[in-house]
Amino acid sequence: MALETERARIQHLLRRAGWGTSRGELDEYFALGLEGTVDRLLDPAAVDDSASDAAIAALIEDDPRERRGALIGTWYLRLLTTRRPLLERMTYFWHDHFATAIHKVSNPAVMQIQNETLRRLALGDFRALLQAITRDPAMMAWLDNRTNVKDAPNENYARELLELHTLGEGVLYTETDIKQAARALTGWVIAGTRRTGGDPEARFVPRRHDGGEKTFLGVTGALDDTDVVGILAERPETAAFIGRKLWRFFAVPEPPAALIERTSEAYFSSDRSIAAMVRTILLSEEMYSDEAYRWRVKSPVELVIGAERALELSAPLRREPQFTQTMGQLLFDPPNPAGWPEGAAWINSNTLLARANYVNEVTRARGRSVFDALALVRCHGATGSAAEVVDFLLDLLVGGDVDAGTREVLIEHLGGEHHFDLEEAAASGALAGTVYLVLTMPLAQLA
Repeated sequence: MALETERARIQHLLRRAGWGTSRGELDEYFALGLEGTVDRLLDPAAVDDSASDAAIAALIEDDPRERRGALIGTWYLRLLTTRRPLLERMTYFWHDHFATAIHKVSNPAVMQIQNETLRRLALGDFRALLQAITRDPAMMAWLDNRTNVKDAPNENYARELLELHTLGEGVLYTETDIKQAARALTGWVIAGTRRTGGDPEARFVPRRHDGGEKTFLGVTGALDDTDVVGILAERPETAAFIGRKLWRFFAVPEPPAALIERTSEAYFSSDRSIAAMVRTILLSEEMYSDEAYRWRVKSPVELVIGAERALELSAPLRREPQFTQTMGQLLFDPPNPAGWPEGAAWINSNTLLARANYVNEVTRARGRSVFDALALVRCHGATGSAAEVVDFLLDLLVGGDVDAGTREVLIEHLGGEHHFDLEEAAASGALAGTVYLVLTMPLAQLA
């Protein structure tokens, strides 16, 4: 079994619940042990993240509420610098789950507001999160609920609320339920702009709301958006749908009913706590099973952020959005309401080449590269032999899980047992080339 040691299990956990980890961070987590690491990940408020805020303030000159480039760059930089990896992981999860895109929404301010809402509620009460998203200006623009009025109900948000956000496609609801939910969701508009001195926000306009009697999923009354959200948040089908997505995101590709029941129990016994569901998964035996090991293809954002955090770049490249976009992903711009693809859909001949080109750009020993391979291995004392350098890099970048033949090839690339010279390897590019070889191997594409 690949995850038979606690060290391997912690590295696996951090591949799924983090964003790539420097050697210093790994040592901190190893000292905490597996359960201590899960506790720390699930308590982001206890971790000082002011250095990340300072880095963003220093490097992002424009207001993310006003400039699209600043909006996108700010989140990439936060992913690169945060000490609260699981919080950002869950912000990313919900951004994909409640997918909205700048290419339709257009307004950076509402996208930034949504990002802050997702982060604030990422591990809290799912009902509160669902309510906030239902009145979120970016979602209202994306799925047209701002145009949903009593005389002309717009069903777009109601349909995706049931199909993509809570119950799952075709589960429990009927077309009549969608129509009734759309009526209940009427009356909300986007008000306020930066020009008038405030951020855009949802505002209820009573004359636009259908206050008549409705029946939704068997509940009858003068229902409004709060009622619809409350009904959905208490449905076992919703707990199962969210639980299944979380199991797939963190652990196994096809969670059986017994696992989904476990997270549903955590959901209802904790007042719909997302953190309780995540804790159940991260401390489960199934999280560290053979089935869970290395089945997920890293998304472009996972690949880029993970590499740069592990390599301890002296400064961000400032082209991370460009790199991930060439691989098929740009934060704040998922392709449709269902979010991004997953798994093997990330890999084709073009995107594989883009991944290799990105790694080459980071590791090249010339030009404006901010990666210093020699400084990295010296900082962590991995300088005694070619084998020591290779083992350090394999442990750091892929969790050490390579066969003996591959390891030997990398050692020989650095000069082997008898001809290794660290200074010469650095000067010739062989050291940086070894990093390139590790980051482009198939194992490095898997989480």
